[in-house]
Amino acid sequence: MAMGAAKIAISFLQTLALVLQTCLPVATSAHPSRHPSTPSSGLPVAPDYSRRFAEVTRHCQSLLSSSAEELSVEADRAGALIRHLSFTDGDWSQDAGQAPMFPFRGGYAGGAGKVAGRPELPPLASFRVTEVQAQRRGAFNVSGLLTFTDTCEHGVVEFRARFHGVYIETRSSGSYGSGGGGGGERVLCMVGNSALPWRRSNITDLWNLAKNGAGEASIFEQPAAAAANVLLVLRYPKVPTLTTRAVRGEMTSLSAATDGAYFDTVRLASRLSPCFGYQFTTEDEELDASGCSSHPSFRDGDGNVAAGHLYRGASFCKILDKFTSYEYVLLAVVPNWNCSSTDEFCGRAGPFDASGRAANTAFTRAAVTVQDLRCEPACAADGTAAAKVSAVLRFVAPWEDQAAAATRTGLSGATLSAEGAWSASTGRLRMAACLGPGKEACRYRVTLHVPTAFSITRRSIIVGRISATDGSHHPLSFQQRVPPAEFWHQFGRSGEAVPMAYHYTKVEQARELLRGRKPSVFRSNFVSRFLLSYPNMVADAGDDLVTLGNLAADIGHLDFQSMAKLTFVPEWIEDPFNIELQILSVGTLVGSYSPPFEDGSSMPAEQIDRVHRNGMEKQHVINVSAEFTAIRMFLGPVSVMSLEGVYDPEDGRMYLIGCRNVHAPWRVLAKSRDLEDGMDCSIEVTVQYPPTTMRWLINPAAKVSVASTREDDDPLHFTKTELRSMPFVYRDQRGVLTETAEEDLLCISMLSATIAAATSQLRYVNSHAEVTPYISLAMLGIQALGYGATLVANARMLPAWPRHSYKVYADHLECSVRALTLAALLLTAWLAHKVWWSRAQARARAPLEPGRVPRDGAVLLRSLAVHLGGLFAVAAVHWLRTHGASATTPPPRGADAEARTMPSSSMYSWGDVVEWYVGVAKEWFLLPQVIGNALWRVNCKPLAARYYAGVTAAWLLPHVYGYLRPPVFDMYPGSLYSKAGAVVVPGVGVVLALLVFVQQRWNYKIVGWETRTKRNKLLEHVH
Repeated sequence: MAMGAAKIAISFLQTLALVLQTCLPVATSAHPSRHPSTPSSGLPVAPDYSRRFAEVTRHCQSLLSSSAEELSVEADRAGALIRHLSFTDGDWSQDAGQAPMFPFRGGYAGGAGKVAGRPELPPLASFRVTEVQAQRRGAFNVSGLLTFTDTCEHGVVEFRARFHGVYIETRSSGSYGSGGGGGGERVLCMVGNSALPWRRSNITDLWNLAKNGAGEASIFEQPAAAAANVLLVLRYPKVPTLTTRAVRGEMTSLSAATDGAYFDTVRLASRLSPCFGYQFTTEDEELDASGCSSHPSFRDGDGNVAAGHLYRGASFCKILDKFTSYEYVLLAVVPNWNCSSTDEFCGRAGPFDASGRAANTAFTRAAVTVQDLRCEPACAADGTAAAKVSAVLRFVAPWEDQAAAATRTGLSGATLSAEGAWSASTGRLRMAACLGPGKEACRYRVTLHVPTAFSITRRSIIVGRISATDGSHHPLSFQQRVPPAEFWHQFGRSGEAVPMAYHYTKVEQARELLRGRKPSVFRSNFVSRFLLSYPNMVADAGDDLVTLGNLAADIGHLDFQSMAKLTFVPEWIEDPFNIELQILSVGTLVGSYSPPFEDGSSMPAEQIDRVHRNGMEKQHVINVSAEFTAIRMFLGPVSVMSLEGVYDPEDGRMYLIGCRNVHAPWRVLAKSRDLEDGMDCSIEVTVQYPPTTMRWLINPAAKVSVASTREDDDPLHFTKTELRSMPFVYRDQRGVLTETAEEDLLCISMLSATIAAATSQLRYVNSHAEVTPYISLAMLGIQALGYGATLVANARMLPAWPRHSYKVYADHLECSVRALTLAALLLTAWLAHKVWWSRAQARARAPLEPGRVPRDGAVLLRSLAVHLGGLFAVAAVHWLRTHGASATTPPPRGADAEARTMPSSSMYSWGDVVEWYVGVAKEWFLLPQVIGNALWRVNCKPLAARYYAGVTAAWLLPHVYGYLRPPVFDMYPGSLYSKAGAVVVPGVGVVLALLVFVQQRWNYKIVGWETRTKRNKLLEHVH
């Protein structure tokens, strides 16, 4: 008794500093998507632990009495505690009773917790340790913030509570259900005050308050009752193992059951922080995993790859970690298409969904995530490679928010805790799995392997299967698609060569498609074959593997910009997403290849022999396989369609057969006779690559056609889709001729022609000095202003030309453009100087008749009036397109959408509009001369025909080139460089040149006719 009293007294003194702060009130928010379950961070407030020690001692006495002898609180240990004891997005549930914590809670996946039109969100709980303070022996003072979230009809409700208490360590497991595995526990025993929702018989007022709020983003306080006595106990195993890897806790109300603040017990569960270590099961305690299924990734005897093509190297842990454990990586669940039993057996999603709800949706969007992966390489008794593996497998139901589910840490009925071993001798990972705490829950087995051979219907780099030892459900299969562009010849940091193979099964069908398609007349004639070439294999290459790698790099990746929903893309893939077409294999090369830095090849010898043995350079067509992939925001890529066929390097076309997954209930799939491994392969795809030559004249974008060969009334039929990829460059063209380089070449051609025309005008002026005063200085000033803006303000020479990317530095082409611009500016200035000098001399010869010498004042005013009117008209059209048509015009859909869906014209600023119109003014450089010829009644030829016709032709060059070549991608598309502008602007320039020609040729006759008419009228008046 004396010893017991002493222990109680010591514990009593140890907890002298405990206190509880009032929690934040319950707040309901109509946030539409993600849970705000992560505790918000704020400035830490040092709590006062001296006010509530009696209450903490009373509720935590049993734990304090069993605590360890000594605990220290060095700075490093306190920081580790904060990291180790916090968790985010765990699970919480409440015992069935009459006092729910949230009176409006309807339960997850039960209907009331679902927001209409959106994926369901689970109830989540997060806990964060905010402060650790020193205590003498057996305990630390700890503060923490606990956050609950749940969904309701009107949005997401969040509850936060602050707790203060003690951290202790026990020698053995407590009485809590999970057990500690004999290694003891870390326990947080905390008390706090909170403001819980007020429960009453009629809660319609609460929802009226919610519905009458300030909108979706409104946050309002609900009626609340103070809960002065809340006890929180969190238990962490000291030694995480297969059956003890969870944080489990209880939050109980210490109020009377009749009190309005009372609530039923709340239970929490989360996996441990990755900061904790993990103890694998010893050989004496090892669970039996011999019942694991040996289901192969490929079936023997069906023409596909044999089951022996499994990875057996030393990088199993690296492969497993790379393709399964990254955040937001989801392994797709494979429908039970080959099940032939009862609904109860075939309709379940393994051990996770007993109701069969996922199977009824054909497992659409169903996935498995691998969390808390721990893989330790080892060596087997026979000297072969091996590994110990532990992981948590979480089932993501089709109705869940996938991004939210990928970050959950709870260990509810949708998770399996698995542990086992991988052996290189078998190539398989076999694990025992537990659905819940305790060894009695370990009634499941998980097998996993890494295939090294693929086909059109088997393209998984990770293949897994979950089965029950009692056979209570059909095995649940899941898989991760192989990435198309992986460097398997030098995988990971170790640079291991992983031998991969591809078995072509649709090549003959694709060849029939090739023979049935007739090439166009343009591409089949001799001239086109001489001018156009396409990516091909080099016949005299020293290494066929390098040649295959180069060809794969050329044709291996096509991007398609965001567009309207495509008919062949499954409906469950939600916007926004982009489509990519990537090459998986070319000939016998799987993935990508780059030559090693050192001598010798890093590819396995058997694959090199296979490449040389096939003699790929002698083939007219090359076997290829590819993949259509949807790239989603915040989630991993998802496969849309598998492709396989041939590539014809003579005309740059790929003829492919496509297979896509059919999302239908297992009963429908089991009865479908024309499906291949549950996939619809009645799809034909054609890809036309741009040529490697004539890039300056042919659009560098690939054209893709996707069509279903099924009848129109077939449920799997979809309409034909035409796509155009984003512009791209081939490997040998990178940095040679880009769109920016084409613009520079156009500028060089234009400036060269302009300089030649200006030189001819100078010669003309030297031989016809009497016409020099009649050259408009305003005309020359407009040209000089354009050249000066290019040199000084870095303005573009062709502002209406489609934009691409800004140069970081000036290359030799841009330097040439600037040099020619400077030369054109100097010639124009010299010509203007001659005009000014000739006018000065004319005024000196006739000082009493200054009106006979031409002046540009009136010409300049009239020219400015015309240009200001044009600028106002362009600005008005731009404003209407930006604020009017862009808001009302629906986006293009279907096959017409292609990749041309561009941003609106609002991406242009008013400065861009002014810059564009300055370019228009440069093209209309003859406008002041036309006005001057009319005002001055010129009866001579001030401009040489080679000058005004040559400069006008130079400005026509980019318009003619833009008309001949197909449309190109524009970073800032649209309204300014429109089709109307491409016709009106050069058309006006040609009209001005014609007017100058007419004025200079017949203007003296018009002037003479007017003079004679006035003289005759004067004579008639005299008589």
